[in-house]
Amino acid sequence: MSLSKNEIKLVKSLQIKKYRDLNRLFVIEGEKLVKELLLHTHFKVDGIFYTKEFTTPLPKHIHTFEISPAELERISGLTTPNKVLAVVKYPKETPIDFAEDNLILLLDTINDPGNLGTIIRTADWFGVRQIIGSNLTVDLFNPKVIQASMGAVYRVNFYRTDLHLAIEKLKENNFDILGATLGGTSLYQTNFQKKTALVMGSESHGISPELIRKLSKEVMIPQVGETESLNVAMATGILLSHYRRGLV
Repeated sequence: MSLSKNEIKLVKSLQIKKYRDLNRLFVIEGEKLVKELLLHTHFKVDGIFYTKEFTTPLPKHIHTFEISPAELERISGLTTPNKVLAVVKYPKETPIDFAEDNLILLLDTINDPGNLGTIIRTADWFGVRQIIGSNLTVDLFNPKVIQASMGAVYRVNFYRTDLHLAIEKLKENNFDILGATLGGTSLYQTNFQKKTALVMGSESHGISPELIRKLSKEVMIPQVGETESLNVAMATGILLSHYRRGLV
């Protein structure tokens, strides 16, 4: 069955945040990501569009549509579409667990979707279960975020909210509020407590001055070579690794 113009228009529109929010739908593409999606029941699939090359059995309760590779290309946001595309409903919003006995990651205006996706993937690797992004951080359902996360979006809870209010709630719950800055104490001289909130700043401007004033401590990754700066996702990985090392 061929796709209608309205179906094509709807799926294509989900590449844009305005229409994702309007329809409460987002897109997941590619064989690996869709296979893993089907294992997570808290994500409700609205429909799956697949070519005959996609041979994974699909649940009977999900609307599925076999389409041609040319049709998949028309609705895909990828340069090279990969066999299958799923349209997924926004998951049910859950409250932030401010009492969690673990590191919580806070992101201040991370604009690049590839960076956000990589940060989520890295957080998942190090056992971080909650990420709080500022209202100006790129949204979770951006297709490039989904792709870069490599499925970690299914396992890490991501929230967008006012970081000032979030930090106040974290302080009330005895979290140590650390932030990565260029003028902080060396990471190698820093001990993390288990209940740590780690604030990472934007790629261009770092943590905003207003948030810096709310930190318990500023932490710096010491520079040895001559590279001007670290990618924010890479810096996050280094800091999370040091946090985990201190708890082992």
